[in-house]
Amino acid sequence: MRALEDATLEIEGAFETRGDRTRLLTTLEDDIDDSVKPIILGKMGQIRSEIRDLKSYYDLESITVSSRRHISTKLAILAIDLTECLSQYLRSYGEVPEAERATLDERVSRLEALVNEASKLIVSNRRG
Repeated sequence: MRALEDATLEIEGAFETRGDRTRLLTTLEDDIDDSVKPIILGKMGQIRSEIRDLKSYYDLESITVSSRRHISTKLAILAIDLTECLSQYLRSYGEVPEAERATLDERVSRLEALVNEASKLIVSNRRG
């Protein structure tokens, strides 16, 4: 049920205007007719209503998820993923040219440092 709830929220979010938060490495093709979007959103609302009814009927408990722990976990996984983008680990995709290795590694290391800085902020600052 949680996966269904998460998916409905993700689908609803896909129709929201993103403003300046556009993707840089992925182009999303808006290939759903505008006339269908409100119908889909209505269906997502119906699904969420059914989930609400099931929760109430079966007295299902909600879980509490720490945003700090959730974000910290995501950032830790991203740091690992970035480490795997260093030139020495990209050999399975083909050899990184010697002239590019230092530049690539420096740039990836900067990204990894930023992710680690954000992670430290999340871990060290707790509300309440």
